[in-house]
Amino acid sequence: MKNILIKGSGDVLGSPKFIRFIKEKTRKNNIVVICGGGTQISKALIEAGYEIRYDHLGRITKTEEEKDIARKILEKERKNLKRSLNDRNIHIISPILKIGSVECHINADNLVKACYLGFDSVYVFTLKNRVINKKKIFKDYPRIKFVGINK
Repeated sequence: MKNILIKGSGDVLGSPKFIRFIKEKTRKNNIVVICGGGTQISKALIEAGYEIRYDHLGRITKTEEEKDIARKILEKERKNLKRSLNDRNIHIISPILKIGSVECHINADNLVKACYLGFDSVYVFTLKNRVINKKKIFKDYPRIKFVGINK
């Protein structure tokens, strides 16, 4: 039994291809899925009147309201994916770390990097037109496999 990490960009979480892949891998492996939600979070923050800013670690969320918006979207995405997978024994997580009493929002790609050494296989699912950029982001992580999905 292998330990497999699968990161799904928020834009592909509902894709039949993504769901099938997870179900197939679950049969003989221990699966952890990281749910992204960047596009949805950025849209919601803009609608709430926030300026979207990034640094080398990802989107900057400073206020509690910004973090709350992001948390709600990530939790919704996580629950929707769990429902799509029929509550199989799959660990589905959001890229939010709790360090002591501090909630730390982390870019899901950076969470993949942090978890890389603990998994036998790592997959990153994203939109087809983003695969080249993802390969650049993960250039120092040779075991990661990329899957592009049409929207």
